[in-house]
Amino acid sequence: MPEAQQVAVKRPQLHFTAKKNWINDPNGLFFDGKQYHLYFQYNPNGVGHGYMSWGHAVSTDLVSWEELPVAILHGDVADIFSGSIVVDHENTTGFGDGTVAPVIAIYTAAAKDDTNQSQAIAYSLDGGATFTKYEQNPVLDRGSKNFRDPKVFRYESEQGSYWVMVAVEAIERRVLIYRSENLKDWTELSSFGPQAAIAGIWECPDLFQLPVAGTDQLKWVLIVSLNPGGVAGGSGTQYFIGEFDGTTFTPDEVQEGWDSLEYESLRQGRWLDWGRDFYAGVSFHSLPVGQQTIIAWMSNWDYARELPEDGWRGSMSTARRLDLVKNLDGKFEIRHRILGLPAAAVAQTAVPAGESRIELGSPALLELTVDAEATDPAVLSLFRADGTLISELTVEAGLIQHRREAGKVDHELYASNQRMPLPAGSSGLDVKVLVDHGSIEILAANGLRSLTDQLTGESAPAYATLRVAAGANVSVKVQAFSDNALELNA
Repeated sequence: MPEAQQVAVKRPQLHFTAKKNWINDPNGLFFDGKQYHLYFQYNPNGVGHGYMSWGHAVSTDLVSWEELPVAILHGDVADIFSGSIVVDHENTTGFGDGTVAPVIAIYTAAAKDDTNQSQAIAYSLDGGATFTKYEQNPVLDRGSKNFRDPKVFRYESEQGSYWVMVAVEAIERRVLIYRSENLKDWTELSSFGPQAAIAGIWECPDLFQLPVAGTDQLKWVLIVSLNPGGVAGGSGTQYFIGEFDGTTFTPDEVQEGWDSLEYESLRQGRWLDWGRDFYAGVSFHSLPVGQQTIIAWMSNWDYARELPEDGWRGSMSTARRLDLVKNLDGKFEIRHRILGLPAAAVAQTAVPAGESRIELGSPALLELTVDAEATDPAVLSLFRADGTLISELTVEAGLIQHRREAGKVDHELYASNQRMPLPAGSSGLDVKVLVDHGSIEILAANGLRSLTDQLTGESAPAYATLRVAAGANVSVKVQAFSDNALELNA
């Protein structure tokens, strides 16, 4: 295993990073009416994975984050693994003082000797800044070493409302569904899985509703992260679409499980992202269904522990607003939209045949429009100031590829080529490419496809070249981002 590399790493401008030390999974995302809260797996003692606690940051625009003191610190017996936050408006827990609704964190208490993982709660009466651990923890214990990642939401029905938890038995590749009236006493309702991709352990489930674009219809979506076994190798996130009746999640189609790390087809399974670095994504509590938003950890367990560091290691993806689109085959797919970028009018420029140079030098959004009938690929290459290649994006009929060079990362699994199949039946192809210091995020087909890759240790590209074949109809818009405050484009 390669040793960790300490190098100068420029912080991203459009993504959250902690001031120092290690971070991984986002936890307990919620909106309090004024601020977005992001909690996250955090090591207060160094840049490696360990002493897991909940860090905390807040933002008003989902781009500029203010890091706050550690919210929940690991203990002598257990680390604080991933979980979620709810606001207990009805004071079902009894933790409230009658003046403010308690903010409740539901998390996995992971025994430091690896003998047990159980679910615990902590409560806050100051809006989520500080928490008190419940004296009678754990609130749910199966006697399992791999029972973790509780995501809790309020389920509303004609018969009343109650709390629902989804969590995983990771090794069994199962999502377990529980019910509670008070967040303290839980009853198991059902389970889901194993299905679809099962080569790796299942982690970080989330169950929520999404609107179907252009209709009044709502569908339930279950997302499950797994490692390894992702479509791009290592960590990945799959999703299932169906119905939830308050007890059982029933997918629209049952997928037989496959336990191979090799895929017969790129169209095998349903993937939230086709890149190497979009893992453990979860949704915000307290946002309306029509504003369902997620953030993911922008890394991969294949190499996360060995990436270059500069006193800090790890970053989050951009915030993504999600909805569903019904395709020509009658099936539903998740659509992404990146939030937090300024809405500036940028002219679209036709690209001549041959190679064109695009000056960058700062984080930027490049928007390409490619004629779906084009027979030759359009190739976008990103370069350092010295003319060496960082990565290359190839857009062709039915497929996008992103080839990432090793760069500053000395790890055999880092340099890679990611492939993303595109939906059939599109009359044209739009591709949005967001480059920041250390990352690239690619949305295509009006957001129906997403590919997220780290470009670890790299500053934003100094320039790009765009190669277009003769006769191809390609245009581009380029929007550079300065260090000025960014406005939410919601």
